[in-house]
Amino acid sequence: MSEDKGQFGQVFAEVIRNFNEMEDKNGNNLRMNSIMATSSTGDTFEHYFTEKRTISQLRSVSKPVVALALGTAIEKGLFFDGQRVTLDTPIWPFLKDLVDLRNKRNLPRLERVKLKHLLTHTIGHNTGLMFSKDITGIPSDKLLEYIWNTDMTHVPGEFFVYSNAGPFLVSILIQEELGTNLSDWIRKVLFDPLKIHNFEWKNYGKYCAAATGLKLSHEDLHKIGLLLLNDGMFENTQIVPRHWIQEMRSAKVLTPSTYDVKRALPKYSYGYYLWITESGTYFADGTNGQYLIVIPEKHTVITTLGNQEDMTPITECMRPFLR
Repeated sequence: MSEDKGQFGQVFAEVIRNFNEMEDKNGNNLRMNSIMATSSTGDTFEHYFTEKRTISQLRSVSKPVVALALGTAIEKGLFFDGQRVTLDTPIWPFLKDLVDLRNKRNLPRLERVKLKHLLTHTIGHNTGLMFSKDITGIPSDKLLEYIWNTDMTHVPGEFFVYSNAGPFLVSILIQEELGTNLSDWIRKVLFDPLKIHNFEWKNYGKYCAAATGLKLSHEDLHKIGLLLLNDGMFENTQIVPRHWIQEMRSAKVLTPSTYDVKRALPKYSYGYYLWITESGTYFADGTNGQYLIVIPEKHTVITTLGNQEDMTPITECMRPFLR
């Protein structure tokens, strides 16, 4: 065993001990399912706290999967209605005929929403939308109207608020313009090249939920992390353009409303569906303990799956990876 592998193995063992000993705010043991970590030497360590699962719910870790596929398609040439799509493509022209826009005050700002605003949660709303508590009772065929009729109090691009609306709008655009459900499209663009064959992705009505609802095995989730770490390469093949990976993990907007310097992973800024710390570590997190973390300076990927409502102790357990 190499010295580096041995040191990383010791850190991994320390993290496992932390998980086994840590309690949440209610004094309960943490309810984690599994953790995987790949070191700078390429060695992968894994631990299952419960019985190994075939596929698990990723929650908001679904978001960067959407960004990876969308960026790959844009870089290779994506067209809506004969027009080449870029990050500056206005989206209102492609969606306006699907919506009963009752809130006419929104129209001047709707016309300024570009695709990049969907990827950075800067559409212009003052609050996050499309979370499960918000859409309970709203018919699935009215979700687009719910998004567009909610007051847009900010100019697109000027105000960050974490939301599930952006990815869902990407899902609608893909289905309406390409005639295929987002999950089927992502399978062809991203999952097949990554040899990811076992997955599920829930719909809201006829559209893929996109922002949440993806189920993958832990091994396949870890592939996504390694793809990000390795600049879009998988098994010596460039699956996602290197340029797009760099864009995803580069800060596009500061996020002072979410920043807490005391956290193990302070949410300092946001790229394309990725949180970024001041040190350059980037990650996605999903409700109840789903994490995808990339530490570039250590060439390390960590992924976790769980059913842990209080998530703060999870990142505290992983501090040994970050020191």
